[in-house]
Amino acid sequence: MIYLIDDNHNNQRQNQYKIDFVENETFQGILTSVERIEKRERADDISHLEFLKDAKCILLHVSTADWDENEGFLEESTTNVEKIKTIISDYGCYVPLVLFSNKMNETADYNPQKEPDFIREIKKNIFYKNLYDFVENYKNTGKIELRILAWGKNFKAIEVSRLADELLGSIAISNGTDKFMITDISDKLQVFKTFVELAMPNDDYQCICINLEDNPISIYEFRNKINLITESFLKHGKNIYNW
Repeated sequence: MIYLIDDNHNNQRQNQYKIDFVENETFQGILTSVERIEKRERADDISHLEFLKDAKCILLHVSTADWDENEGFLEESTTNVEKIKTIISDYGCYVPLVLFSNKMNETADYNPQKEPDFIREIKKNIFYKNLYDFVENYKNTGKIELRILAWGKNFKAIEVSRLADELLGSIAISNGTDKFMITDISDKLQVFKTFVELAMPNDDYQCICINLEDNPISIYEFRNKINLITESFLKHGKNIYNW
């Protein structure tokens, strides 16, 4: 189960974001909305949150206020948010976690290479814009693909472009006529590996590395290959060039 935790003040999902699939339970049995979580006085009391330990993913509005049966929402109290972040999920270590809020930046703070199960922040309107595709993908594949939430259903093109920028940035000041060596991107090998796996799924990363060692090319040629592959992916949704 994917749990969406958002107090949804004034029915904001429908009124502001024009989202109705949550309330209509379009993804019944897959997505559960939680709008009220009671406050517990003890800081270490998480007995009321234990159900989240079995979650496939937790989507958490970071300003969700605690609930009191007599007083309603306690606007200045977010103890449950902190317990979910630090204890239940441990920032994505135990359960994949997404933190969203109107006060966050338009661009999602997400690094799938370093923290694949944790989106540190994503603006609320972007989050809700991508939520349907995210849940639909999980329904069809059984996979939690946070890149859909962060960058939309065409995330592969955006990710390929981002990885290419990171690779090329690491050799930006290198002389283009110099021989390219794998050691030139020694601190970006994981980035290169992810780039190859995403943009060229039919190619083998290790074979490409061996080929680069056995058949040296210039830094200019390496840059050109990365740029061509990226442009192809952005234009066609796939790479049409041989390495």
